[in-house]
Amino acid sequence: MPHNLVSEMNAEEISIPVPWGHISDIPGHGCSSHFSPGFRITLESYVTAIKRVVDHLQWKQFKCIGHSMGGMIASFFASIYPEYIERLVMIDCAGPMSIYPEDTIQFMRTLCDNLLMVESKTMNRSPPSYTYEQAVNRILTKRPSKLTRHSADILIKRSLIKNSDGKYSFSTDQRLKVDYNQGFTPMQQMVLIHSIKCPVLYLLAAENMFQKLPGNKLTRKMYKSNRNIQIVKVNGNHDVHLNHPERIADLINTFLFSECSKL
Repeated sequence: MPHNLVSEMNAEEISIPVPWGHISDIPGHGCSSHFSPGFRITLESYVTAIKRVVDHLQWKQFKCIGHSMGGMIASFFASIYPEYIERLVMIDCAGPMSIYPEDTIQFMRTLCDNLLMVESKTMNRSPPSYTYEQAVNRILTKRPSKLTRHSADILIKRSLIKNSDGKYSFSTDQRLKVDYNQGFTPMQQMVLIHSIKCPVLYLLAAENMFQKLPGNKLTRKMYKSNRNIQIVKVNGNHDVHLNHPERIADLINTFLFSECSKL
């Protein structure tokens, strides 16, 4: 549930009424286990994982919020299973993306080569270890979108595993460095986006890091052409929800809980 908190306040993990009593991450992220080895992770992999959880909890309908990759997965889920999503909030995401048919062979070859490269680098090797400060510094310097130190501390809490020597390793599945898009054609992409039937709030960061991606303008036009989708630009970068939650909390609350969802 979004809260209108200033960035200086301490972030606490949200308690949810489920047997395990805490937030679960999607596979390969945070405290969750990884997908089985040996294959590329795709959007479909995540939609299937989420559907398993939905079926287990016997949810008939629910509201969904996703940031970046999470927003892409959520929109893909809403396309394939539109009857399940009551309302959808997407925070600064870019897809699902498409490729032109003439680029298919190179796209597929690059995916295969990148997966094999990641596997060769990680197979039978222990992940690098860092002190906490070193790990935070990697987040601050390597992440494409600039984080505040406070935001980095929040984000990294669910991204580290403490080793026996007192140092830390990142828990993220390294296969996520390989593109998880599935090579849809623009026509397939249009069908997917227009299959979203629920009201959607698409919060687009003013300092959007996807602007230079091939096909980004086309994707944005497709979202604009779906009348169920409201696109609202917010001041900030890709991590505005962490750096400045007060800029989006009221927008999300209004959208999720008002009768008409008019902003």
